[in-house]
Amino acid sequence: MRRPAGVIFDLGDTVLHLESINMISANKRLLEFAEGNTDLTAEDVQLFAEELSREALQVREDSMVEYSIQSFQRLLYGNLGISFTIGPYEMEREFWNAAIKYLPCEGIHDVLDLLDKHRIKTGILSNSGFTGTVLLEELKKHNLAHRFSFLISSIDYVFRKPHKRLFQITVRKMGLEPQDIWFVGDKLEYDIRGAIDSGLYPVWYNPENKSGEIDGEYLEVRSWYEFQGRIEELYGR
Repeated sequence: MRRPAGVIFDLGDTVLHLESINMISANKRLLEFAEGNTDLTAEDVQLFAEELSREALQVREDSMVEYSIQSFQRLLYGNLGISFTIGPYEMEREFWNAAIKYLPCEGIHDVLDLLDKHRIKTGILSNSGFTGTVLLEELKKHNLAHRFSFLISSIDYVFRKPHKRLFQITVRKMGLEPQDIWFVGDKLEYDIRGAIDSGLYPVWYNPENKSGEIDGEYLEVRSWYEFQGRIEELYGR
């Protein structure tokens, strides 16, 4: 196992754990800024949103091209005859804050302290329909934004993991050779597959002990404390 000069992290359920998501609450929040067909309830909006999602998600998976929450909201509310007194970015931000609750994964602060101690570069690559600006705002809530030299959200770069182009630009941002970078994520099909195909060393963060395997060499860890132990084996305490 090679010492990493840099570590790139997935975001959701790797750095931050998704505690809850409440679409109805988010729809209600946006409807506070609505004009036009305002007789619709948050539940009405959600029913149509789920119909659109079923149509869009398979296209996204097959193409590895990301679509944004902003474009989805334009499609959703345009079809419903609703306009808004706030702009697309404000809608995205209000939706996120009303819908999503994240907490730091247990042990992530200690891991980042250890990587910083050994001057190991860090960055984030996330599959998300939300812009990097919104994701960074969430990291700031948990005193984590300053711990990473960059954050890439797939929506800002067209493709989504495991597409090679997305990993290539992440490697460029880190300024290291691929073989000197570890990529850590919780999803085999996106994180580990993408890392293997792009020449990075993959680490499967698997705290829920999910079953699964994928062709290629990778390290599996069940907690950030186990990951920390691996780094200490290579660099010392």
